[in-house]
Amino acid sequence: ATFENFVIRALAYVTKQPREEVQKILPPDREEQLLAILNREPHLVVLDGLERILIAYARMDAARLSDEEAGRADARFRKTADPHAGAFLRKLSACRTARVLISTRLYPADLEDRFSRDPLPGCQKCDLLGLSDDDAVNLSRAFEVKGTREALLPVFQSFGKHPLLIQALAGEIKRDRRANGDFERWRQVHPQFDPLGLPGVKEASAHVLKFALQGLSEPEGKALHTVAAFRMPASYDTLEAVLVGDGKPFADDRALDLALADLEDRGLLGWGRRANRYDLHPIVRGVVWGGVDQGGRQGVYASLRAYFEPLPAVEWRKVGSLDDLTPAIELYHTLIGLRQYEDAYMVFRDRLDEATLHRLSASRLRVELLEALFPDGLGEPPRLSKPSDQSETLNALAAGYQFSGRPGAAIPLLRRCIDLEAGNPKDFGTGLQNLAYALRLAGKLRESEAAAHRAVGIDRQQGDRFSEGISLRYLGLALAARGVAADSGRALKRSLRIFVQERKPQSEGFTSAHLAQRALSMGDAAAARQSADHAWELAQARRYERDFIQAARLQGEAALALGDLTLADERLYHALTRARTVDLTEQELPTLVALAELQRRQGNPTAARELLDQVWELAERGPYPLLHADALNVLAQIERDAGNTTAAIQAATEAYTKAWCDGPPFAYHWGLEKAKAHLAALGAPEPALPPFDESKYEPMPEIEIDPA
Repeated sequence: ATFENFVIRALAYVTKQPREEVQKILPPDREEQLLAILNREPHLVVLDGLERILIAYARMDAARLSDEEAGRADARFRKTADPHAGAFLRKLSACRTARVLISTRLYPADLEDRFSRDPLPGCQKCDLLGLSDDDAVNLSRAFEVKGTREALLPVFQSFGKHPLLIQALAGEIKRDRRANGDFERWRQVHPQFDPLGLPGVKEASAHVLKFALQGLSEPEGKALHTVAAFRMPASYDTLEAVLVGDGKPFADDRALDLALADLEDRGLLGWGRRANRYDLHPIVRGVVWGGVDQGGRQGVYASLRAYFEPLPAVEWRKVGSLDDLTPAIELYHTLIGLRQYEDAYMVFRDRLDEATLHRLSASRLRVELLEALFPDGLGEPPRLSKPSDQSETLNALAAGYQFSGRPGAAIPLLRRCIDLEAGNPKDFGTGLQNLAYALRLAGKLRESEAAAHRAVGIDRQQGDRFSEGISLRYLGLALAARGVAADSGRALKRSLRIFVQERKPQSEGFTSAHLAQRALSMGDAAAARQSADHAWELAQARRYERDFIQAARLQGEAALALGDLTLADERLYHALTRARTVDLTEQELPTLVALAELQRRQGNPTAARELLDQVWELAERGPYPLLHADALNVLAQIERDAGNTTAAIQAATEAYTKAWCDGPPFAYHWGLEKAKAHLAALGAPEPALPPFDESKYEPMPEIEIDPA
């Protein structure tokens, strides 16, 4: 299910070679050979369900993405998660002899003009908005519904001739003994059925489904309600445990099987045969769950709690995918549905926190889960009684925002967290560490450095060596950003020594990655490569997804600085694909910037611009002014290479402004220096910006970075 695997299998097929032989060919050569054959030989290539390779569907919870959410996806989310795949699609569209048919829920942005958004030459877009008139009538006939075209078509047209709704309506008509499959007779029996009198397709669809549901038996209805209450597809074993037995809707497995088969025949229930799991189409889910009153919902939730609560938790270090967390996620949502927020928080803390933060880097999921603990809105405290639990929730939600690309939204939550922990030195220090990290990303360098200084002081007062190592790491990052070479080196190296002495390989690897970043900024590519390789090795210790992504990116950036463009290409694209899978924006952005520079050096300015176009909105939303400045500096060089002086000056001036941050000495040194060099080479003045004002801040805490 990967782009690389597709190319290997397709090339093996068209050349009649064993896959093992094709795998020995270098990836770029494989692509060129496949394209050459498709350009001269008449093959038909069908890419079914191509949305799976797009950013919108690359996320781990793609199965839960509704059609409505997908329809709102902008051009960025319609790009391929792996840019190699997007470039290949564009080349594929130019093939003269082969024909390519793609089915996808979203039109790939890589197959449209980046300005007009029209399909590229060689591409034709066909929106499947509903069945044709003939197909709609024939489908109803296939489900044994009798009726004239004149009677059937206006009703079908009212809900867009959606095949699922035709099937659902046909199932109800066929099972109504008074109508015996005759649509016009069925309408006489149900005079209140009138989708034609409703204002839109959405309302007509809900109206049709309500009638399709009315013929269900009580056990079938409860089965449907139960599946609707699940956040994720429900396995047969789970449904059997919840629905079969004394005092439950079904007496035995056979009765449940018959009900599930009937619901599937009616088009109300989807069955994934391979995984033996059941789910509802978003249209059906909305109508089914919307028709359950509060008492009914509480009953369903109580049944689910009784099933999920006794299940053993998976040890977070052994979690390999979201599937391993399904019972815990379902139990959490069940408790939220029961408004038992304290119990839900405990499930998150004990079963989900470490796995979603470290093993999977599932930041988007964390945000979705934790926001449910704030039923009164994010401006109010979470619905928990203990201040310590409130603080932990604020901190966890802030981490979700930060890693999914919104450090600016994380900062106020972290400040509230710190206020709650003022009397607890250890947690207070941890809050300052996290605040220092988020403030640096958001360009608030003076506050970031002060928070890190305070955290180091607290750690030393508490005698907490491990925590001191973390605080020093964040202090080193803040100092490195503003170009303080000696002190940033001392802070990061002392941090590294502490983790080595404390035998904390994961933390040692993470600090090694930051030493690699510092070395890259200072032009020492060899040292950066060594530190990045060490970070990659140590990522195996705990197998945190974020550690692998960051190490791979830095390996790629170091290779780029050393001129090893082949290795840079492999490592950077590897990092980008993994970052997009888990929505780790703080790693996606610098990877895109590095890839743009790689493309520029390879003489592909168009590809470089397209990569940078994916940066602007994310960098602004974050905000990520430091990374924004880096991207603008690359753009300035691209414009200079092309002789576009005006555009180059504009990009360099913007880079200068983004890098200014609080103003020197609390500016982003490396971005500012590059912007100055561009402007000087272009003969353009530096913009006049307000200087740093120390009077706005509390005095900087004084600590010795590396005491004996």
